[in-house]
Amino acid sequence: MMIRQLTYNRPARTWKDALPVGNGFTAAMVYGGRRREILSFNDCTLWSGYPKDYDSPESLEYLGRVRELIFAGKYQEATRMAEEHLTGGYSESFLPLGDLELKLTGGGGVYSRSLNLDDAVLTVKSGSLDRECFASNPARVLVYRVTGEGFSAVLGAKSQLRSNVSAGGDGLILSGNAPDHVVPNYLRGEFHPIVYERNGRGMAFALFVRPFTDGQVTAKGRRIVVKNATYLTLIAATATGFHGYDKMPDTNREAAVHKAKELVANAGTDFAALKAAHMDDYHALYCAQDFSLHTQSNNTTDRMLKNSADFNAVSELLYHYGKYLMISGSREGGQPLNLQGQWNRDIRPAWSSNYTVNINTQMNYWGASVCGLRQCLEPYIRMVHEVSERGQKTARVNYGCGGFACNHNVDIWRKTPPVKGTANYMYAPMCGVWLANEIYEHYLNGGLEEYRDTIAEMVRGAAEFILDYVAEYRGHYVSCPSASPEAVFASDGAKCSLGRHSAFENGLMRQALANALEIGQGEVLSERIRHVLDRLEPVEYGPDGISEWNGNLSASEKGHRHFSPLYGLYPGRVASFYGTPELTEQMRRLFDCRQDHSRGQIGWSTAWAICLSGRFHDGESAQKNIRLLFEKALFQNLFNVHFPFIFQIDGNFGYVAGINECLIGWEDGVVELLPALPPQWAEGEMTGVHLRGAQISFAWKNGRVIRVESDREILLRPAHLAPDCRIGDHIQLKEGE
Repeated sequence: MMIRQLTYNRPARTWKDALPVGNGFTAAMVYGGRRREILSFNDCTLWSGYPKDYDSPESLEYLGRVRELIFAGKYQEATRMAEEHLTGGYSESFLPLGDLELKLTGGGGVYSRSLNLDDAVLTVKSGSLDRECFASNPARVLVYRVTGEGFSAVLGAKSQLRSNVSAGGDGLILSGNAPDHVVPNYLRGEFHPIVYERNGRGMAFALFVRPFTDGQVTAKGRRIVVKNATYLTLIAATATGFHGYDKMPDTNREAAVHKAKELVANAGTDFAALKAAHMDDYHALYCAQDFSLHTQSNNTTDRMLKNSADFNAVSELLYHYGKYLMISGSREGGQPLNLQGQWNRDIRPAWSSNYTVNINTQMNYWGASVCGLRQCLEPYIRMVHEVSERGQKTARVNYGCGGFACNHNVDIWRKTPPVKGTANYMYAPMCGVWLANEIYEHYLNGGLEEYRDTIAEMVRGAAEFILDYVAEYRGHYVSCPSASPEAVFASDGAKCSLGRHSAFENGLMRQALANALEIGQGEVLSERIRHVLDRLEPVEYGPDGISEWNGNLSASEKGHRHFSPLYGLYPGRVASFYGTPELTEQMRRLFDCRQDHSRGQIGWSTAWAICLSGRFHDGESAQKNIRLLFEKALFQNLFNVHFPFIFQIDGNFGYVAGINECLIGWEDGVVELLPALPPQWAEGEMTGVHLRGAQISFAWKNGRVIRVESDREILLRPAHLAPDCRIGDHIQLKEGE
């Protein structure tokens, strides 16, 4: 078996065993049953609700009081006041559209199913029937084909949302409306958590499926029956009434049906042509960059996860699976990847399957530009720009600041004020700064020049918010109130969430202000930035390394899943291995403390630890965390696990970013290869890696680089080069090392 496919010898038993397909707009989980196929559909724009305004002038009224309480060391009072007065409303939820069910005859006998990552085609072989499925981005449809001898099929559909199903001569239609509001799943006491208002304003949605076959086709009630066929091709499209983050959605179901039918009609009926166009489009993205450990396995994927000898094979497979999920879930014109990418089965999914921007949404895209998938960044860039537009009001109304602010939960309506709840997650006005920093990092990796003005605008907005938000304290500028995502500290026997100048926000601000100076913002603003940068309060060190908050305050939970105080090292570049050895060492002490006390069962946290291991130049730590991810944080379909049994896709993408960090690093204009090579990866190669405008390829053997090439001039640190390494023309070695 080639390792670049997920392979199983039994059908999926649950949604979490099924395999994902997607084209950036329509997504589905395919179960691959022997005689009963289920395709569980999502549309990237199908969310509950509509645009709402949760900005609160009351927040600004109390902000100064909360700040004064913190400066006075009255953290418990400050936390309580913030939770009462600096709050907002909950985000909306990403929703499941519905299930397509196909009952087949002739599916007994030898069985296998696989997802080929190199071609983005899913296949099922069951007895006399062969099946293929792919989601085409060029055609914006999902295609499912069955071939066999004289088989019959019954096609039906259903949805958990309010909907109708009808069947006619042209195909099967599922249409309905989203709820006006869905209460987050973590609020347990709600009597009516799924709200349909009397004059509903929830967007319309539709799924249209058209069958093409040489068999006899009959529409019976809400089902389509096919008899005596040798082939059956289903072409499916989804559509909704979404018109933009700041516009009321269309509630007209017929309009959504018309859009879905139009997509199917435009796709045509030629299966071979659809498949060829799909593969050409996919290959152009997927094949531009590569990673190989020169290994393979004859085991099915579920057995590979249990077999320690397959460590390298799983390492490579999971990397390419992350690339596959990115291309399948994030394409130009669509929506960015949320907590579950584009694949969700629940009306009340975990944490609303929203954009959680105190780490998770950013992690989804950490590895994208390095892997050459800059075309997949368009939805992400557009979302952050929309957040910056929407967040200008939040900055002004809630915080009395210029620029833009965004708190930790965003939805398709680009919500930017806080939610309700405890301040350790609710109060997070620097999340917009984090988003702007991330987009700028991708910009530096090249290929995004067309977005330069938009990115400069977002970087400026982040800097302006910081300049207005910081307060003077004992001769320094500080962030206050200041949170460290989802962490609490003890004060006077109580759990408190807000302090002064968290290491997390310190790193965010330093990175954002440096970015603004680098991209250029005019002399007046630049002078303000330099003034604040020079007087920002430095981080403090405590018993376990870098302090979470200044004032010698650290998280009560030593093994906390968030590595937020280490933001300045990764994904930020405020700290560095060679440039700030003392700061990096203090960060390493906190990293080790959290690792020593962690249960290692949260996939995205483990993926972040792999990324940090790369920046610490520690291959042993990287390998330990990769193994933890495989053993404790993957479902059998390789989806990432959030303890105890929740699917969250960020760990899949964070893993890709972590492998990139372990194999190629960049610091102060110098590239370094194999900074944190896992010891078990004795040989391998990477090609087409995008780093600071260059495309770099290299290979290694026995832990030493034997070949390196670049398409443009780079300065390379000679560490880890073999004595006989073949070095390309565009590479200059750093002198003195």
